[in-house]
Amino acid sequence: MPPYPGITSAVGLLTTDLKYDLIKTEFQVQGHIDFDKLNADLSGMEGELHAQLAAAGIETPQMKFVRAGDLRYVGQGYELRVNLPAGEIDAHAIEQVWRAFDAVHEKEYGHVFPDNPIEIVNVRLTGIGVMPKIGPPTVTGGLRLDDAVVRTGRCLFRVGGALESFDTPFYAREKLPLEQPINGPAIILQTDTTTVVPPACRCTAHTDGNLIITLES
Repeated sequence: MPPYPGITSAVGLLTTDLKYDLIKTEFQVQGHIDFDKLNADLSGMEGELHAQLAAAGIETPQMKFVRAGDLRYVGQGYELRVNLPAGEIDAHAIEQVWRAFDAVHEKEYGHVFPDNPIEIVNVRLTGIGVMPKIGPPTVTGGLRLDDAVVRTGRCLFRVGGALESFDTPFYAREKLPLEQPINGPAIILQTDTTTVVPPACRCTAHTDGNLIITLES
């Protein structure tokens, strides 16, 4: 059980990198590449995504841009995704793209057609805004298990197919001593959730902030 299970998804959403995608139809064939148009299209897409990320509050040093192209042999009805290099694409760079496409095609289908011209159908650009990440939680815990007891009450648990009543301690999670096994039954309370430890099971508050429940065998 993570430290704050009620908000774990929300925390993940807030710390996940922001990402935008653009795609532009290109239709350029090997041997007849208009480098001015290709570079202008990629540059324009990067400018657009830069503005989007900036509007979302991302500073330039935290921006990353990843290029790719949808390529195929002329006449094919399907494309394969191939990474495109950063910076200006020239005759040397485009040769690396063709070789990369051949490698992807051979890996995917087991063969290549070296005499067939390759076509760039689409160019794609992904703009990534790197968000700050959270570090491991700081966990202190209490010194004695008795100090974590909130109250004790009768609770019903299913044991061996039948319901049985047990005197059950209720603990405050933030006061649990670390690395000390707690025998069930037990109820562990915190603001955003409640953890139930059944009879014949054990729960341990670890130093990494997680509650680990060992189920009965």
